[in-house]
Amino acid sequence: MDFVRVEVLRRRMTVGRLVPRIFSAISGIILLLISAILMITIIGILPGLGLGSFSLFLIVASFSGGERFKCPRCGFEKNIALYGRHNATCSKCKQNIAIDWIRSEKTEKQKDAI
Repeated sequence: MDFVRVEVLRRRMTVGRLVPRIFSAISGIILLLISAILMITIIGILPGLGLGSFSLFLIVASFSGGERFKCPRCGFEKNIALYGRHNATCSKCKQNIAIDWIRSEKTEKQKDAI
């Protein structure tokens, strides 16, 4: 396999992207508290474990974010590069891809202003 690089634009966090994350984190914390209360009782141990694992999934999903990119080898468009990672694997052709993060122009202008 050859070495492939992709440039991915790192978009700014806007209100439209922030609200679902906050909702997911708050609902995950509330469900985690409910699962802790359920696990105190003998009858609620199994439902509490299931609800607790689901709530942990919601909390982790709210903190992880990423951008979509297109595989240059096979053209598959639904690959996701998580923030902070510098490599990804194409879901279709299993090609290892190096990720070059590019900041948007607005964030660069804000840095220059400061």
